[in-house]
Amino acid sequence: MLKYLLSFIAVISLFSSCKNNSTEYVPESSGNPYEIFIVATKEQWNSPAGDTLRNILQQDVQWLNQQEPMFDLKNVEPSFFTNLITKHRNIIMIRTGADFPKTTVGASYDVNAAPQIIVYMDSPNTDSLAAYLHQKRNEIVELMDMTEQSRFVARMKSYPAKDVNEEVAKTFGINISIPYGYKIRNKIGDNFMWISYEMPLSSQGLFIYSYPYDSTRTITAEYLTEMRNAFASNIPGPRENTYMTTSTAYPPEVKNEIINNRSWAVLRGFWDVYGDYMGGPFVSYSTLDKKNNRIFVIDEYVYSPKPSKGKRNYIKQLESIVKTISFPQ
Repeated sequence: MLKYLLSFIAVISLFSSCKNNSTEYVPESSGNPYEIFIVATKEQWNSPAGDTLRNILQQDVQWLNQQEPMFDLKNVEPSFFTNLITKHRNIIMIRTGADFPKTTVGASYDVNAAPQIIVYMDSPNTDSLAAYLHQKRNEIVELMDMTEQSRFVARMKSYPAKDVNEEVAKTFGINISIPYGYKIRNKIGDNFMWISYEMPLSSQGLFIYSYPYDSTRTITAEYLTEMRNAFASNIPGPRENTYMTTSTAYPPEVKNEIINNRSWAVLRGFWDVYGDYMGGPFVSYSTLDKKNNRIFVIDEYVYSPKPSKGKRNYIKQLESIVKTISFPQ
């Protein structure tokens, strides 16, 4: 194993990382996306450190129209950390006592299975660990989220919907990796395409569109929503004269994010169907394509009316699609 220590500057640099570079066979990891096994004694789990960790990792996902935690946590005592559990995709190990003179957090990858991350949280006592976790709460969430996002991206690139990706590239002049199972539902000219993956009780969809860049317009939530509605109306509802629109019950929010060295305006909100009762969350990514003097947009939405099915993993998978996009130079 190659070990290297990173300074605490960016998210990944929170950890001393250890990657399994062995050529030996490593079995496939178990577990669901955004599920974490916490290896801790009963005393550690019920201590301030356990309380803090639950508070950090089980906060509600924002912009979902039902309550869902960021991660599903399962506690297991160290004595039961055996067999299949050691091959889980996400593991956090809490270790406290005299063997650990200071609080440190480290990560190892693909140790017992792949893909896998094991995060070690070591500290002299649970109070010190709780204080450290509270201070670094954002970095911890980002690391675990980025780990799952990178897995989604890798899977999309391994199992692409080649016909869909080729049509998107031909129409919009960009490279993308939409996963197998998605189908083109509607295409209008060279500036609109609706794509979705339909399941019996839910749907993951996205529509890609572009429009000329207008330097006189400021990129605000109101402007992005106006343009979104103009294109979303091309997505029909279940009955005649019904179509997708943006919900006005909770005005969308826009933030700027850098993804793969490109600036995106990220609009989050809820969608409705005009004339019907369907709806759900959406996230829309807009970026200025200077080469073509246009605003390029990929808008992603989820429909999953059954609360037990949830929406978190569906929207998280869609969010990772934008990370596969590249623009020719």
